[in-house]
Amino acid sequence: MIKDIITNIILIVLIILTIFVFIMLFGKDLGIVIDIDAIKGSITQIFEKEEEPEEANVADTEASESSEEETVTVASMYDNTITIEYELSDEVLYNPLMGFAPNADSDEGTDVNMDKVRLVYIEVTWAEFEPEQGIYDFEKIETDNHLQEWRNAGKNAVLRFVCDVPSDEDHMDIPDWVYKMTKDGKKYDMSYGKGYCPDYSNEDFIAAHNEALKALGEYFSKDSFVRYVELGSLGHWGEWHINIDEDDGLPVMPDADTRIIYVKAYEDAFPDAKLLMRRPFEELPEGGGVFNDMTGSYKDTSEWLTWINEGGVYEQTGEEDALIAVPDIWKTAPVGGEFTSSIPMEDMLISQYATTSSLISDSHMTFIGPKVPEREDLSGAAWFRCDDIMKMLGYRYAVTTMEYGGDDTQSVIGLRISNEALAPIYWEYPVYLYLKDEMGNIEKYKVDIDLTKLYGGESTYVMTTVPVSFDLLSTYQILLGIEDPQTQQPAVYIATNAERSGYMTILK
Repeated sequence: MIKDIITNIILIVLIILTIFVFIMLFGKDLGIVIDIDAIKGSITQIFEKEEEPEEANVADTEASESSEEETVTVASMYDNTITIEYELSDEVLYNPLMGFAPNADSDEGTDVNMDKVRLVYIEVTWAEFEPEQGIYDFEKIETDNHLQEWRNAGKNAVLRFVCDVPSDEDHMDIPDWVYKMTKDGKKYDMSYGKGYCPDYSNEDFIAAHNEALKALGEYFSKDSFVRYVELGSLGHWGEWHINIDEDDGLPVMPDADTRIIYVKAYEDAFPDAKLLMRRPFEELPEGGGVFNDMTGSYKDTSEWLTWINEGGVYEQTGEEDALIAVPDIWKTAPVGGEFTSSIPMEDMLISQYATTSSLISDSHMTFIGPKVPEREDLSGAAWFRCDDIMKMLGYRYAVTTMEYGGDDTQSVIGLRISNEALAPIYWEYPVYLYLKDEMGNIEKYKVDIDLTKLYGGESTYVMTTVPVSFDLLSTYQILLGIEDPQTQQPAVYIATNAERSGYMTILK
């Protein structure tokens, strides 16, 4: 008896091992993956729980209800109430001000769904922008980045102004005339690459920089094309750190008294854009967000999340409490960044997908770019995971229930609206109900909801009264739309599995 049991156990183990080896060898081609990183992560959580960042709430397919107590519904008001339930849509929704933000200088079709993404990333070096003092080359920026093409396509932009971008060749990213005026930086050649690190505390450098930033801001403030501005300028890639570990001769990052001057220059130059910082410095602009350029890296993003959740010392200057704790920053300001270059994209989307998606969720990210997945470099299974990430980013508003009732003089339409993604929208986009009669005439009615406060994973119930009798309402088509406040036209796809008329969702 015991011998038979042992034999059966050995057979089961052999079968499991055979299946495991088969999946490891051929699973990728068949779209089957084993998330080794997730397995390791589970083991790590058991033995080293203190090293894991606290897990944030993530939106599931069923949105949690808001904590607000709801007592009045259409059904409680009218006995003739009709209720319609809706399923959630599983499609990728390419909506404004969120999602992937590939490089603006990319050719059409090179990056992930370039024809569909709604954001592009613009990086401007000071050297290319102001080759001569007071002479700004806007034409080069426009042409190199295809900006008019993206404007015409209805896209918006993430902008970063930089002074030091490491590369394979000796170069400077500040203008020659600035170098001749200051000459207190240093050239470097290290693991990051080659380049020139200026002294960001130099008063002449600061004054010239702020004039350039002012000109850039005035140019892009002529329209609403640039909606996000990442506070660059300082450090390698504009990420507010300098690699002094490899070269202690490089100028160090400036202290808070100097950093605030740079922050103020950005606030003045881009008053209508959402500003984001690489770290949550105490100088964080009011209403400002944050960005993480190591998205997908467990070690680096965990450290970044610690800065966000706990604040702390800024190691570059040794300032105590230079970083402030802003754990709920995503509720009022955007979180952006790009995928890390230290891990192959295929790995982040396949073997390490559980870690990648968890880090994005914990960060409540709205956009990722400029490093994003490129179709030609990925397997089919990785591209499928890419779609999953797209459905997590930013906002994803849906109607899950509609009920309506009324009398001879009016009707009341009640909607259960949820946010199925990670963050709210950060601009006030109004929501409208549209009643379309049999002749095609449309009347619209504003829905009393603030989408900026409907956070990821939450839902709310709202009622709208319309001056149409209940009997007559049955002859109308009922639609819902989220409008762009500038065009005053529906501009956002709703994640409800129902027919659409343009951007409007047909509820009945």
